[in-house]
Amino acid sequence: MKICAFDPCENIRRPKSRLCSTHKSQRDRGKELTAIPPKLTDAERFWSYVDKSGDCWNWVGLIRTDGYGQITVGGRKGKQWLSHRFSYAMAHGSVDDGQIIDHRCINRACVNPAHLRPASNKQNMENRAGANKNSKSGVLGVCQAPKSEKWIAQITHHRQAMHLGRFDTIAEAEAAVTAKRLELFTYNELDRASA
Repeated sequence: MKICAFDPCENIRRPKSRLCSTHKSQRDRGKELTAIPPKLTDAERFWSYVDKSGDCWNWVGLIRTDGYGQITVGGRKGKQWLSHRFSYAMAHGSVDDGQIIDHRCINRACVNPAHLRPASNKQNMENRAGANKNSKSGVLGVCQAPKSEKWIAQITHHRQAMHLGRFDTIAEAEAAVTAKRLELFTYNELDRASA
C-alpha cells in the first residue's frame, strides 16, 4: 500500500495519484493542503452535540418530529440511536431492547444520565407532563362532563380506567387525580415534586 505524499497524512493514496482522496480534492479545488483532523469517536461526536449549560443537558443535534434527539453510531451505515438511550448506555451499560429510558425531568431533549432511568412502558406513561393536546381542562386526567358544567376526574392504572368522581371546579378534580396518582403510581415525578 502506498501512503499519501502529504506529510503527516497516513491515508492510502488514490490510484495514479500521489495524494489521498481528501488531499487530492483540496488540491483540485485550488486550496492549500492541510492536515486532516482526526476522526472523533462516537462518544466525542455525541458530546459535541450536547449543551451542558443548565441542569438538563440538551441535545442540539438532529431532533426527530416526536421531540427526541437522534444520532448515528458506528459510521455512516451505523445504528440509529435515540440520543437519551445512547447517553444512558454510555453511563450505565447496555440497554435491553424492550426497555424504555424514562426522562425524570420530562424534557425529551435532555441527555443528562442523572435525569434518565430504565422503566417499563407503564412506568414511563406514569411520568407524563400535562394533559393531552385536545384537553379542554388543561389538566391530565380531568375532562368536562358532556352537557354539564361538572369536571370528571379519572386515571388509568394497569389498563383499567378509574372514575374518581364529578367536581364543580377543575382544581377539585385535579386534586383528586393527583392524590390517586400519588397513591398508585411509582414513577410520577411531577406529582411527587408538587406534593
